[in-house]
Amino acid sequence: MAKTALVVEDDSGIANLIKDALEVAGLQVTVEKDGEQALSSLKRRFPDVMITDLLLPSLPGFELLEKLRALPGGKAVPVIVMSGIYRSQRHKKLAKDTWGVVASIDKPFDIAALVDAVKNAAGLAPVAPIELVVRKESEPTKPTVSADVEKAIRGNLRQRRFPEVLAQAFRFKATGALLLRRGRIKKIVYVKDGMPVFVKSNMLSECLGRVLVREKMITEEECEKSVELMPRSEGKLQGQVLIEMSALSPHNLVFGLQLQLEQKLYDVFSWADGDYQFNSRVEFPSEGITLDVGLANLVYEGVRRKFTDAAVTELLERSIDLYLAPHAEPSLRLADFVVDDDERILLALVDGRRTARDVVDASGLPARVARQLVYTLIAVELAQASRRAATFSKPAEPQKPPPRPTSTAPPLLPKKMPEAPLRRPADPVLAALKDDVIESVDALRIRLTERARSLKRANHYEVLGLSRQAGVEEVGRAFGALTRELQPDRLHRRSVPADVRGLADQLLQQLGVAADVLGDERRRQDYAWRLGHPQRSTSTSTTELHRLLEAETRAHAGEVALDAGRYDDAVAAFEAAAALLPEEGELAASLAWSMYQRAQNDPRVQADVMQRLQRAIELAPRFDRGWLWLGRVLQRAGRPGEARTQFARAIGCNPDNREAVAELGALR
Repeated sequence: MAKTALVVEDDSGIANLIKDALEVAGLQVTVEKDGEQALSSLKRRFPDVMITDLLLPSLPGFELLEKLRALPGGKAVPVIVMSGIYRSQRHKKLAKDTWGVVASIDKPFDIAALVDAVKNAAGLAPVAPIELVVRKESEPTKPTVSADVEKAIRGNLRQRRFPEVLAQAFRFKATGALLLRRGRIKKIVYVKDGMPVFVKSNMLSECLGRVLVREKMITEEECEKSVELMPRSEGKLQGQVLIEMSALSPHNLVFGLQLQLEQKLYDVFSWADGDYQFNSRVEFPSEGITLDVGLANLVYEGVRRKFTDAAVTELLERSIDLYLAPHAEPSLRLADFVVDDDERILLALVDGRRTARDVVDASGLPARVARQLVYTLIAVELAQASRRAATFSKPAEPQKPPPRPTSTAPPLLPKKMPEAPLRRPADPVLAALKDDVIESVDALRIRLTERARSLKRANHYEVLGLSRQAGVEEVGRAFGALTRELQPDRLHRRSVPADVRGLADQLLQQLGVAADVLGDERRRQDYAWRLGHPQRSTSTSTTELHRLLEAETRAHAGEVALDAGRYDDAVAAFEAAAALLPEEGELAASLAWSMYQRAQNDPRVQADVMQRLQRAIELAPRFDRGWLWLGRVLQRAGRPGEARTQFARAIGCNPDNREAVAELGALR
């Protein structure tokens, strides 16, 4: 089992730095912010080593040491102290002679030296070996990269950080294994056609059991028991042993293995040092769980998780005042890089006429986020920095816009307001992103709110202001005309506040749903049929009425059970109601949400619920809670961009949906 460490430090930045470094070294780390909390933790369980600052709130470090040594068995706990004040030899001798401190570290400290001191104090055993299986030359092989490529993909991470190494492998479409070493830590990243698919590691903190404990999928006791049983289980892996113990379901095992794989890979992003070397003559492991993320998004996520703002700023230092342009020969497609609307605005600014600093400043994103995104674009070779600005020929005269379709709905935004002065920024590209008309934020908020309420119960034709005979081209023109002023980049450049952008986003999503349905002939025919055949006819027979009443009774029971957290009862009630009215989208959505609440951590249930909710939304596109629930499932599945869209659509159906407004606000 991994050695344990207790870190006592009131500065969260320093505490997190130490915690991350010690976990990389294979320790299980607990952090406390003051002396009293640390003492309570020590009374429950002694760590293998304690690292504490001497200046602490509530209980100073020296008093904490005195109370620790007074506890039964407390004298045996190795302690390392840190201080930026008590740095004299007299203080260090006092700490050693009086409280048995094994090491005194001066602040600011060298993190590598601190880690070495902790490992020595904890008696940490050498990390487990890791094996790189090389194919024999006699074995049949697929075509591999040349020896020149193997020579190219090797070096030290001080000169080329891990995101740039991955981009290099992708550019060569390399297939093989990337071996990384940092001290005694080794990792193997298997790549196929340049894409990482699997990772091996010899870090004890990254073993499956430790991942499952951290995610609270199993308890510490269950983890320890599985380790005890493994030697007697005829070669079974820890996951199989946990399933046989009934401590873990097969579905949760798959989920845990995916998390473990991601953790192993994203940890390498934190390495600022370490050797790497590519080998094409390797045998791929026969593992069922693999990584399946686009390279640009994988790098962006790794940078966001593991790179400090100081590290990103340093990496951009040589490029920050150079002109940023789309890469002349990109190895990736920009369309495969999935980002939020606000982040896509930054991508539009990368045109060769702005420096990287200008792009960061003009993006409207928090500076830290903008720098991360700019570094990602450069690292994966979607953008390149140049000393010279791009030049463009004079643009052609703008074409006249197509005529607006005949609309029965009131205009979404007003025509030009002569009393409002026209204000354009000096930058011509930003001018293209900015609204032609400047009006007060309050006036815009009022009109968007009124428009959202007027469309709350409108059908798709009414939303777009079209007759039922309108053609597909008219649908496209109507959508373009009604959404031009609502585009996020235009509103963003006007510094419109978040609540007004949210209203615009609601309308934009509602218009998008209508255009999606009416722009597809098959979906349009189904929708037209449903409009002409309402589910609840006024001429319903007695039997039909009885069925409706019974379904309503079951649905009410399901809602009561769902509110009370009795998910099994809720599923049973909604199943009965949906069986009586199989085409009722609201019941189908409620059933799907109840099933999800009953088993949120089951990946199969998660996938099934997504499909059920999408089908329910097709049956009842105006049911706002269907969009809300789908957004929550997507958010938990790690797809915040898609979740944001669903929350906006829920608000488009019902502007008074406070839950959707709160979810959307939290994501933003």
